[in-house]
Amino acid sequence: EFRYGSRPLASLQGLDTSGQVIYVGSFGKTLFPGLRVGYLVAPEPLAESFATASAELYREGQLLQQAVLAEFIAEGHFVSHIRKMRTLYGQRREVLLDAVARRYGDALHALGSDAGLHLVTRLPDGVDDRAVAQAALERNIVVRPLSGYYAERERAASGLLLGYACVPEDEIPTAFATLAEAIDERAFGAAVEAA
Repeated sequence: EFRYGSRPLASLQGLDTSGQVIYVGSFGKTLFPGLRVGYLVAPEPLAESFATASAELYREGQLLQQAVLAEFIAEGHFVSHIRKMRTLYGQRREVLLDAVARRYGDALHALGSDAGLHLVTRLPDGVDDRAVAQAALERNIVVRPLSGYYAERERAASGLLLGYACVPEDEIPTAFATLAEAIDERAFGAAVEAA
């Protein structure tokens, strides 16, 4: 849903011509995590089995939330909401990309920044991204070390995941400047002059 600068990619299920793919999702990122409603789109031969399993396993009462969500979608509000949020998040993304480029130029590489709700940045080889994340946390900035997402620690790239969805656009430059202090301290050994 949140792809910037190009059309959204087709889902695997949309590309499947033999009815072998099950599409699973939730509304945690598109609406809000507290909704806790997911969905599953199964191939026709499996639909009845999944409906039976759902009836057997589903014991909590979120029928009201499901009914309201169904109405929200049916009336076209969900599509409108996605368009609005894509624009909002796209603007925040651009502000963050600009802050990274202004401060570091080519010294900090942004990867795969055309989709999602976060930016992945590569730190120079040999930099302990966990130490950078800890230094950022000490400044009240929460980022995730990229190395933590690798199954094999010795093959892990050093970098940071910078979420921007919940940061107001006008606060991003200041927040990034604070993060840059932690990056400079741990990655470059000293403050880097702003470009």
